[in-house]
Amino acid sequence: MPPGYSLADIRDRSALARIFENFSPEMVLHLAGITAVSHALALTEQDVHDINVTASGILAKLSNAQGAKIIYTSTDLVFDGSIGGNLKEDSPTRPLSLYASTKLAGEKAVTENTDNYLILRVALMYGFSKGKLKAFFQEAYNKVKSGHEVVLFHDQYRSSLLVNDGARMLVELVSKEHDHKMINFGAAERTSRANLFQRFARKAGLDESLLVFKSFRDTPHLPQVEDVSLDVGRLMSVGITPKSVDESVEDIVNEIN
Repeated sequence: MPPGYSLADIRDRSALARIFENFSPEMVLHLAGITAVSHALALTEQDVHDINVTASGILAKLSNAQGAKIIYTSTDLVFDGSIGGNLKEDSPTRPLSLYASTKLAGEKAVTENTDNYLILRVALMYGFSKGKLKAFFQEAYNKVKSGHEVVLFHDQYRSSLLVNDGARMLVELVSKEHDHKMINFGAAERTSRANLFQRFARKAGLDESLLVFKSFRDTPHLPQVEDVSLDVGRLMSVGITPKSVDESVEDIVNEIN
């Protein structure tokens, strides 16, 4: 581990307190947590709650004691997708999964323990991971490259954001002066997984005959979320401009080549 870094379980209040005391942060980026519906299903409900809710409250309280601003990453899935897209920060929430409900509860845990916070409701992220965990987009690419079919929902909509661009936007955002407590964090274009991946496959020269388009309603065991595309006007009003989907697809193709 590089000098100056500390490692701790975010559920360990004492370990976190020592880190905060030793480091005296001015800003805390809270990106940790159980970050997908499928990951939440693989753990007990108590584990997911401890990581996504209790730990978020602990971090907020410690941040407050240090006078540090905490930036908490939530999810677009706090919405249920039933009222149409272009959702604003104050649109009504109704999470349909354990993952989403604990992320929403994590928002509350943050706001109850500090007044110096920013909550980012993050859209579906896509791209290629530098670590061991491979997200859906990368798994789909590996399948198609290996000559296997991949199923893509054509009627479930998000403001999907390239992970590289999200990182760029986050770095820019922490230096901006504004009074917002909640910001939708995604691309400015509404896309389905099918449309997004098909555009990438076409640009990358992949075999489009291996793309199987289905309705999300054909998988009733998954949360039935239709359209959680986001209004990112507030994000753009502070000077953050997401790349277009075409630009992002071009970036991925250049990366894999």
